Amino acid sequence: MNRVAGIETEYGCLVTGDTAHGPEAWPVRVKNHLFKKARAGVIDLHYRDYEEPPGNGGFLLNGGRLYMDMGHLEYASPESRTVRDAVAYEIAGDHLLQSALDALGVSEEVAFIKNNIDHHTGATFGCHENYLMKRELQFSPRLLGTLLSFLATRQLFTGAGRVGQASPLAFDFEPDNDPAAVPFRLSQRADHIVKTARRPKRSSAT
Repeated sequence: MNRVAGIETEYGCLVTGDTAHGPEAWPVRVKNHLFKKARAGVIDLHYRDYEEPPGNGGFLLNGGRLYMDMGHLEYASPESRTVRDAVAYEIAGDHLLQSALDALGVSEEVAFIKNNIDHHTGATFGCHENYLMKRELQFSPRLLGTLLSFLATRQLFTGAGRVGQASPLAFDFEPDNDPAAVPFRLSQRADHIVKTARRPKRSSAT
């Protein structure tokens, strides 16, 4: 690719059965297990930001990073120079969390899921893609427009879609459609985009 790229994956926690802890506690327990027991990396000893106090996360031995982000676990892959490496490191994050659940003996009751939406609360869990780009690209409407068009339309031909619609109780507006009338959506997050962007009018002054 002649440039580096990386992926940050957000994980929702799903708990079933009778466990001693709920979905709010397991992300922290898994994070602590990986750093303190499994020694999969080095945990932060200092503040990284006002929302990332010491112990909130750390760097992994594979060069990635695992940390708590507003209550959920987030895994940031190391920078990759090939698509194959990017995919491999993303899957490595899945295996890392699963290994912790197996070691804690709760893999039958606790699971981490990604690229999904909580239909009850409206919370979304997805991922962030990071691309190293040349600085001059931001000044090239043609190149930047091509990239943005691809990112906006690729869900039509590569997206997984989503079953159903998020709960109207999770929003401060009334959805246009009855949830029962929309069994499947091409976009996973269309319900969560509630504002439209309008291009400002050009001045007629000469």
